[in-house]
Amino acid sequence: MNYMDFDVIIVGARVAGVALATLLAQQGQRVLLLDKAHFPSDTLSTHFFRDPALGVFEQLGVLDEVKSAAPHLTTVWNYIDGQVVREPVRTKDEHLNYFLCLRRISLDWILAQRVSRESGVQFHQGALVKELIWQDGRVTGLRWNEADGTSEASARVVVGADGFYSTLARSLQPEFESQFPVHRCMYYTYFRGIEPLDENCNAEHHFMGDSLTYVFPTDADLTLVAVSLPINEFPSFKKEPLKRLRTHLDSLPLLAPRLRHADITAEVRGAGNIPCYQRRPYGPGWGLVGDAQQIMDPWSGMGIDHATTHAAILADELHRFLSDAVTWEAALSDYHTRVRQWSEKTYRRTSTYAADLRPMTRAALQKRGLT
Repeated sequence: MNYMDFDVIIVGARVAGVALATLLAQQGQRVLLLDKAHFPSDTLSTHFFRDPALGVFEQLGVLDEVKSAAPHLTTVWNYIDGQVVREPVRTKDEHLNYFLCLRRISLDWILAQRVSRESGVQFHQGALVKELIWQDGRVTGLRWNEADGTSEASARVVVGADGFYSTLARSLQPEFESQFPVHRCMYYTYFRGIEPLDENCNAEHHFMGDSLTYVFPTDADLTLVAVSLPINEFPSFKKEPLKRLRTHLDSLPLLAPRLRHADITAEVRGAGNIPCYQRRPYGPGWGLVGDAQQIMDPWSGMGIDHATTHAAILADELHRFLSDAVTWEAALSDYHTRVRQWSEKTYRRTSTYAADLRPMTRAALQKRGLT
């Protein structure tokens, strides 16, 4: 068995894990990063993000590569039950005044290549976590399997950044601080050749009753088309996803005519098991980040913004602890407070309206004097 020692071990090498590993290594920490996948590889996820994520990508040194990979979405276009609301993208950071939609196979590969260049990070792909190591009631390391056998490493901190199906969270069983049931399902695919709506590069949202359809230009000259529907429609979508998607898209008056000469270029993928929850994000020797500690129904498209921002906050607090500036409890309780403060408004909005989007869209129209 191989044995190693690090400052931090991170399980999960997608958005949150890579951001955390890179930021810690930039601060001089020795990091072990593990992922069961090999890269480049895809993951089930839509991939719309805004200036919070772009700001973290700038910290990582990959902003230029990310922003050159996909069209800059500069207009938010909403169709709400017959009414059209078109507004320019407004962000807090003027030099990041656009949104992006970059496929996860592309984004995650950019990030994997970036972290592989970081001398302070040892990155193992195809690594399957076997068990945590405990000492005196504290997590002190873990064991994992790779093609060449079992390895073991110790660290002052072990972090789970391994997503909705987190191995670490399943092992640690942290308490849920908030839970909402599954209210919606989402399916998505990619088109080539959709007729443009107008001369702008739009992030399109088509609201019809309690359904929401997204149309976002992405990389490789493709367009992401995703639908968020009430969970009672999941059984029929799961049975015939392509047929149901086509039927749904045909019902959208300002989208259907533009699909006449477009081609679907990928399988229709989706899920109907994503709730909203927040877990306690730390304990003795361990922390959670990204979807491992908080997940939201994807209708609001905030997952990447939250994962990157939470990772940056955790990197700050872990650096304080690892440099012996503060105690473990002081650093991680501050992480807990900061991520909740940053996320709370969006988390509550997402979980509340997942049950029914119509009160939100009615309020949006009333605010603009369109009802």
